[in-house]
Amino acid sequence: MFNNNRHLNIFEHYTQKGSLPVENNLSRGLAILLNQNNLVLDRFIDYVNAKCFEKKSPSIVSKPQRSNDKQIGIQQKITKTVQSYPDPQSIIGITLTTSSPINMIENEYDDNNSLITDIVIRCKDTLVVIEVKRNAADARLQLKQQVKSIEEEVVRQGGNRPSTELLDGTWEEVISILQDVYNISGSNEDSILGHYLNHLENYYQEWFPISLLNDIPIQYENEPAIDKRILSLIKNCCENESDSEKYSGRYIVPLDYDFCNQAQISMDYGSKRLMITVWSGDTKWQSHCLLNKTANDLSWVYEDNLTVDGFELELLTEPYLRLAHFQSTIIAEYFDKRYYQNNFGASKDKCKELYNDITREWKRTDWSELRAFLKGKYNGLIDMNSFDSDFKNSFENSNRSYAHVSFGYETTAYISMDVVSEYEKNNSTLRGSDKLASFISKTIDQLMNKIA
Repeated sequence: MFNNNRHLNIFEHYTQKGSLPVENNLSRGLAILLNQNNLVLDRFIDYVNAKCFEKKSPSIVSKPQRSNDKQIGIQQKITKTVQSYPDPQSIIGITLTTSSPINMIENEYDDNNSLITDIVIRCKDTLVVIEVKRNAADARLQLKQQVKSIEEEVVRQGGNRPSTELLDGTWEEVISILQDVYNISGSNEDSILGHYLNHLENYYQEWFPISLLNDIPIQYENEPAIDKRILSLIKNCCENESDSEKYSGRYIVPLDYDFCNQAQISMDYGSKRLMITVWSGDTKWQSHCLLNKTANDLSWVYEDNLTVDGFELELLTEPYLRLAHFQSTIIAEYFDKRYYQNNFGASKDKCKELYNDITREWKRTDWSELRAFLKGKYNGLIDMNSFDSDFKNSFENSNRSYAHVSFGYETTAYISMDVVSEYEKNNSTLRGSDKLASFISKTIDQLMNKIA
């Protein structure tokens, strides 16, 4: 599109030099669309009226029947707004932010006619005031001031006091409207609507509604859209709704096992595969539970596949040494897999000996003893050159006085995009209806059963 030159997009500023578009530019683009595309305006009015209905508000925006039934302005002072659209019967203000709706914020009214509205739409006798901001609280404060100032200016200029309503809107909801119009009107990339959607996608993929993974090219430049889908998978994998809220924004699924408390979902961009990763025995207590409370031996460490719903997934387990401070991992050094297999095999008893030797809190005065274990009895277990460098930088040359040492097992199941596509076909991103999330949950369950 645009011969790979973004400056051919009508909404780009040639002088931006890669900087993010400013709010005024986003407002300008939306105003152009609302003025130029009657279907976009029609659907936006439906959106505002639906918001009013949700609030049980009597306010409603009448749709224009003739060209002179509507006017659209951008970046106008309050006095100019009322002069341009005199004596409205109602004023509906709506924020347009990236945040979820927030409670009304009460603030002292400032009779300030120098306030500037982002976008004003006049439809017959109703004004719709749109305030574009990234922060919902800032938008609400400003919108309330603007609507109140317009109301007072209408009275000051001799009109009747109009009714008012304040609403919360999001870019995700509005972009969904734009996408629907774009799809039903022929998906013309060279249309003004096509240019605007492309412009938003270049900079603000995270604002877009959740897309299914088979609709997104798996490339680093699409990481915001991919991350958004992964977050929805995580929420849909959570057992309880409260878990979904608690872990929203984090890339883990909480697990209720003594030896493992989380699974991570991420994308391997190099191989274009979805990764499901768990860490068994990560802490001292988890390691104790893994070695003493689970029924299976450690032969699963060497298994290289996991079959779920008839699909064979690649499996990789890497034992590792963990050094933590204040519960945060500071160093994670993978074991030499051949050394581990030759010296520990699938035996828990041999691993218990390693556990008893190194899994504890090591004070600074004892760090030489830890090194002695790793260079003597367990020489070859880890790359000591790498460890020495990391340990020196992260512990010896720091103010840290101790290190919590443990060892665990990082296990990753890889889901190819072919398998992902099977579940993303005609899929839903809604909780309870997400087929890919159900497959991931089943993968995690089978993985846990194999370890336990």
